[in-house]
Amino acid sequence: FPPPSYLYIQKHMRWILRDTLQPENDPSFDKLDYSDWRVKLWSFLVRPYLRTTEQFRLFVALYVQLSVCEMPESVRNLVKDVTFGSVKKAGKRKRELAALRH
Repeated sequence: FPPPSYLYIQKHMRWILRDTLQPENDPSFDKLDYSDWRVKLWSFLVRPYLRTTEQFRLFVALYVQLSVCEMPESVRNLVKDVTFGSVKKAGKRKRELAALRH
């Protein structure tokens, strides 16, 4: 079987993280408050920025960094330098390298 498409993975990431990034039972949560890391991360996730495996790994690292949760070993070395910009650029680098090969 072929690997799942990036849209499939993105959809499932939204489903998995929805309770954390868009809590319904938290009266202090405002989905229009872009100073809240959850709003920023959700907005980033619903846009078509994530297209490569590296970007999804970096996105998880960014989630771990912002939420201050226990870090999985697989993303431990990614967390110290990850930013929204580095996640976006990771996909751009991959596409540029692929274009150079053809």
